[in-house]
Amino acid sequence: MKYRKPILVAALMVMALFYAGDWLLRNQFEGPLESSHKRTARLQEEIAARQRDLEKARKAAKTLDRFKAQSLPSNPEVARSLYQGWLLELVGQVGLTNPKVDSSEPLNRKGMYYQLSFSLRGRGTLEKLTRFLFAFYRADHLHQIRSLAATPLQGTEELDLSVSIEALALAQAERKDRLSNRTSDRLASSKFEDYQVIAQRNLFGVSAGSDATQYTFLTSVNYVDGQPQAWFTVRTNDEILRLREGETLEIGPFKATVSGITDFDVIIESEGDRWLVTIGESLTEAAALPPEF
Repeated sequence: MKYRKPILVAALMVMALFYAGDWLLRNQFEGPLESSHKRTARLQEEIAARQRDLEKARKAAKTLDRFKAQSLPSNPEVARSLYQGWLLELVGQVGLTNPKVDSSEPLNRKGMYYQLSFSLRGRGTLEKLTRFLFAFYRADHLHQIRSLAATPLQGTEELDLSVSIEALALAQAERKDRLSNRTSDRLASSKFEDYQVIAQRNLFGVSAGSDATQYTFLTSVNYVDGQPQAWFTVRTNDEILRLREGETLEIGPFKATVSGITDFDVIIESEGDRWLVTIGESLTEAAALPPEF
């Protein structure tokens, strides 16, 4: 028993030394080391963020240099006159008729650049429009087409064209009295021949030589005097055929009898075969019906 007290005292001293050592280790070594790691990580993040900002600044500088090279002359009135003349020359080269180019007053954007708006009107075929767009985007100007409307002129292959264009003149433009004469790299191909496929398409209608059944659609089923009536639209000439059951559908050499009409489908018979046409489908998309149907 006489040794119990010294042993307890010794044990308490050992525990006190352990906790004191642990406190010393945490506060004098591990704490500062952890703070150092956190500070290092924070500095690395800041360095990475600044490097990203620097890379963005480099890219912005390159973009600005490219814009300076593409910009219209820094003098807005000179830029307006030269660009309007360039547009008139361009429509003349591609062969648009009745050309008209107007421009509005340049808008000063906080002294950094001027915004110039132009409107172009003219008439021409799809091929001439394609040539115009090819030449427009091949020119290395700081410009863009904001809108383009092409309306077919009835009875001709020509389109009535209306184009809205925007161009910019930077205060720090490279040139003061002339437009850029460089060629842009915006186009996928530098050869107009590669875009001829656009001019060859019939974007605004159907040629007279086409199979009219391919362009004859069941557009609706309507009830007239309580009786269902199938409405077919012939898109080659915009004709609407309104047929009841038992009446004949005649499209060129194709003839069929309307044998059944529901709210969404029409059954037609031709040369002993029966076909089901659903609203929105053309005659060539009709589904053949089995004899037992």
